Amino acid sequence: MVSSAKAITHASRLSRLITLMLLCANGQIVNAADVNAAGTNEIALSGQVRTLWMNANNNAAGPVAATNQLLPGFITENTNDATIQTELHVATHGITAIGTVQGHAFDHGGTNVSAWLNELYTGWGNGAWQFSAGKKIVSWDVAYGFRPNDMIQQEKRQAFITSTLIGRPMVMAEYFDAESSLALAFVNPGHAANTDASTEQAFVARAYHHAGSLDLYGFGRYGQETGGSLGSAAAWVLSDSMEVHASYRYSQKMALLTLMPPASLLARTSPWYAPLKNDIQQAVIGMTYTTENQQSFIIEAWWDGAAPSNSQWQQWRQRNTALGQLANAVPTLKTPAAFNVAWQANLFSAANNLRQKNIFARWSWQSGAWQVAIDTLYTPEDKGRANSASVEWQGDRWHLEAGMRLYGGPSNAVFAQLPQNRILYTSATWAF
Repeated sequence: MVSSAKAITHASRLSRLITLMLLCANGQIVNAADVNAAGTNEIALSGQVRTLWMNANNNAAGPVAATNQLLPGFITENTNDATIQTELHVATHGITAIGTVQGHAFDHGGTNVSAWLNELYTGWGNGAWQFSAGKKIVSWDVAYGFRPNDMIQQEKRQAFITSTLIGRPMVMAEYFDAESSLALAFVNPGHAANTDASTEQAFVARAYHHAGSLDLYGFGRYGQETGGSLGSAAAWVLSDSMEVHASYRYSQKMALLTLMPPASLLARTSPWYAPLKNDIQQAVIGMTYTTENQQSFIIEAWWDGAAPSNSQWQQWRQRNTALGQLANAVPTLKTPAAFNVAWQANLFSAANNLRQKNIFARWSWQSGAWQVAIDTLYTPEDKGRANSASVEWQGDRWHLEAGMRLYGGPSNAVFAQLPQNRILYTSATWAF
């Protein structure tokens, strides 16, 4: 999602895209699936309208709740919010584009409207080699809950609903034959040097080879600031019902959110910064099993060296306690203490995972147009858990979904400190 400052620019681009589609409405419009995107003169137009309503139960524990206890209303906590999205897809003359316009309504009457481009790229090529340039969605790796080798898209997994990702600017070359493929990409060209791996300029490569029931992958990345990174992955189909997979990545450097020790307990500005740390390892192993009556099971375990460590979370808890004690002992320091407690919540968004060790399990059952699913994410280091359940119905054009997620665990578990401990949602999508 783009910021409000950038929304006007993206809205202008999207309006030009919509104008192009309307000007071409007297021509031949066909379904996107029937179009050869590499050079057709026809226009493929499709899209979807999605509504999403969410209800959150605000947690009485954690830094957000503690901040509002010190200064009531300092951090806005919305209980209900509603979203409506219109997403348009167009393909013509070798150009593919996806644009989104979104309206969002919060509690207390707050609203905003934003727009962005998910994709806008052109592709060409003949035979085994294909080329593309522009803003493009490219997701890699083999696991479900965590993908360490997703070196371009770097998608955060386990979202409430499936939505179209926002691509990255790139120039890409791909080679395909019957058993192998190779992809070479220059990502975020021209971007200023920074330590954010999602926006830094980088060269990225992926090699793939199919050998019987085994799929093998190799990955490489060289970032302008983060340096080199190498990864590998494998997926092995043991039978018609069972598959196992594994993935590993070593990174020379990664930017990890870290607490900068202030001269005193109270800092004047946020004490959190993101220096580059060396020698980061990430790994995941898992399996899938599907029965004849369409029940599916996924079990995965992973280690994320980019997540905050045990010692970081211990330091974080100690600082929470010290700030609360200071605010109670010296009432005149309540306001600066509240600012510092609020900054403690920054660590919740430090990485894709809150803890380094994770265990994930999911069960789902497909029956005709209906699917139900239950999953849990467990963090053995502090016994935290995130439990989810959902039900979906898929029609010809309509997709309906409802579900809930519960966060919990012992009082010192990170999941038990999040701003919300229960979230309910419903979603309806109409495709056209």
